[in-house]
Amino acid sequence: MAQSPLDIDNLHSGPPPQVDIYTDGGCDPNPGPGGWAAIIRLGDREWVLSGNDPNTTNNRMELHAPAAALALLEGLLGRCRVTLHTDSQYLRQGITEWIAGWVRNGWLTSDKQPVKNQDLWQTLHRLTQGHEVTWQWLKGHAGHPLNERADRLATEALRSLCRGPGAPDAHHIAAGGPPDVEICVKASCHGAQGAGGWGAVLRTEERTKTLSGGDPKTTANAMLIRGATAALRALRKPCRVAVYSDAKYLIQGASLWIKGWQARGWQTRDGKPVANRADWEALLAAAQPHRIAWLLPPAEEAPADLDRAGALAAEAARAPETAEDTQPAA
Repeated sequence: MAQSPLDIDNLHSGPPPQVDIYTDGGCDPNPGPGGWAAIIRLGDREWVLSGNDPNTTNNRMELHAPAAALALLEGLLGRCRVTLHTDSQYLRQGITEWIAGWVRNGWLTSDKQPVKNQDLWQTLHRLTQGHEVTWQWLKGHAGHPLNERADRLATEALRSLCRGPGAPDAHHIAAGGPPDVEICVKASCHGAQGAGGWGAVLRTEERTKTLSGGDPKTTANAMLIRGATAALRALRKPCRVAVYSDAKYLIQGASLWIKGWQARGWQTRDGKPVANRADWEALLAAAQPHRIAWLLPPAEEAPADLDRAGALAAEAARAPETAEDTQPAA
């Protein structure tokens, strides 16, 4: 298995680290398929995130990029001093000038209309409370190398939609060195409410551990959450963790959506009860001791252990009342 592309030093006391983030996003046409990208710089280290959506808008892609970047920092490093560079006036003005009024007005504009892209603005608002963020506007296509690079990455993420299944549609990350633990999680389910199973592979430099379990009447989404929860519970000490899955529901739910659900009393932005609430709450508790990056890689860069996790999930779905734990603990 190739090394995970994370490189995180041990957390240390002292002032929050200084981080620079460069973001971009767009659609072609607008609305339509879109892509976003974020470049995160911490000293001589770098993380690159990109993703796409087949039906979105320019503004949503501009908002998604910083939300993903700040969520990653929250999971890996905790509080940071961030200078966030963007060529979007919509993003910069929204977060620095308009958002305080929206919050006071219950997420209504001065014309008493619901704020557009409210879900992403609420996520950004929450994430910025966890960091010290300065918003820096850059003129687009004016030759700034990192702004131009973010633009190219966002364009490539958009174009990847044309390459069919397996193209990146959520977080992709690139940098140097491994985390403490890599976890790959997959689920399998027979029908919408049938027998299902989950599989997880935990890998460190020294050891590999496989876990699986099932339920005679469940859903694939519930199995994904339970698999990630069981894998995190298997860790015996606080760790830096990279969790890989090919399911947007798990990755974006754990990295972006869950805090908004909590803030709304476990309701979606449409006011409906969050599905699988008890499982999500259990995952939150299991994740609490760790620093976690939730990652959905492109198919061509997916860890080989994802296939192994898928085989474990399929086997568990065939015998849903059994579980497997075959290797030493991570």
